[in-house]
Amino acid sequence: MTIQQIQAGPRNIRLLDRVLRAGGWTLFGYGFAQIIRFVGNLVLTRLLFPEAFGLMAIVQSVLAGVTMLSDIGVEQAIIQNKGQSSRFLNTAWTVQVIRGALIWVTTCILAAPVAYAYGNHEIAFLLPAIGLTAILGGLASTNIASANRNLGIASITLIDIGTALISLVIVVGFAWMTGSVWSLVVGNIAASAIRTLASHVWLKGIRNRFVWHIESLDAIRSFGGWVFISTALTFLVGEGNRLLVAGLIDVRELAFFSLATALCLLPFQITQQVGSRVLFPAFSEIIRERPEKLKESLKKSRLVLIIPCLVIAVMFIAFGERLIGVLYDGRYQPVGSMLKILALSVLPQALIASYGSVLWAKGEIRTVTVLLTIQLTIQTLATIIGAYFGAAQGLILGLVATQWLVYPFHAFVYARRSFWQPGIDLPFLLVGLSLIVAVFV
Repeated sequence: MTIQQIQAGPRNIRLLDRVLRAGGWTLFGYGFAQIIRFVGNLVLTRLLFPEAFGLMAIVQSVLAGVTMLSDIGVEQAIIQNKGQSSRFLNTAWTVQVIRGALIWVTTCILAAPVAYAYGNHEIAFLLPAIGLTAILGGLASTNIASANRNLGIASITLIDIGTALISLVIVVGFAWMTGSVWSLVVGNIAASAIRTLASHVWLKGIRNRFVWHIESLDAIRSFGGWVFISTALTFLVGEGNRLLVAGLIDVRELAFFSLATALCLLPFQITQQVGSRVLFPAFSEIIRERPEKLKESLKKSRLVLIIPCLVIAVMFIAFGERLIGVLYDGRYQPVGSMLKILALSVLPQALIASYGSVLWAKGEIRTVTVLLTIQLTIQTLATIIGAYFGAAQGLILGLVATQWLVYPFHAFVYARRSFWQPGIDLPFLLVGLSLIVAVFV
């Protein structure tokens, strides 16, 4: 059996069936992972002090920044590239391993300056330790990306669920014994090691080895140039903004903000997971084989993504404060009001995210980069202005305003490409505006 036959898996099954199966596994896996994370947070908030979550927010944001600022789109290139020879995959793996090592070295270099910037010496030790996850992640098999390309999500999902369960047991055990922020670091390292090992043992496909093939490297680099810029901007929009927030409010408020943001990002992350794991490879295949079906497929997929986001947003607005009061002790009361306001950004964010996979599948990463630049500019200004006039509350309002201000730019871009769908977007935007009125009036 050839490498292509091994990796193709169920390619003979029609695309719709594979999309539905992959989508089901993605939602199941993501939902299960969130339940595990949620249960873990409930336990850990009783074993650790609130500032521990603030410290981890800073450390993980720095690691995410280094990771994203060094991303050259290896996994995306495997998914989008027409061929999948062993030389191409092994060259991609070699690049991935080297990148993981460089990320760890960078976290070691940044440790002392970051600790000094935030006035906490413990960060100088936490950052190099959490950076070990980059080395372990870089060693993961390319069979993960190959399985994703062919919508073989089931095996990846089972690996992720097993990893989450085992790492939760480890982190809770360490937290119970030590009561230290280091339990969170140990849990992250364990999760990376388990997932990497499982990717080599569990998934079908080639066994990676070090290869340096110039033509394959050129193929990765040609796709990855704009991916690098786009991912860097994605970091600045996401984790970079968290670092900015950390400089505008104290560590305790940052812990509350991180918990509220983690809950509010659930619908967006669901959309992102389905988009990257299911729609990106599916749209890529449609563009390669039957491009005339793209618009119809986009319309159907967007409705499936947006409606659950609306339901979650309404729940957070109506019951968010009571939910936090039930789940957490009195120290975490501010999280509820933060969650209620942040939920007002869910609908425009979902509308924007539901389009995103099309541009990636068409290889229009330059357009993605322009849109991210616009969002970064608006978000930075809104965050600083909001914090200046309204402290933490104003900062949150600035973040909510960002999503509403960015949407028209996305609508313009998709309208130019005949992809904008006002029949779907405008009714949902009116519902979102009604929610704003309900909250503030």
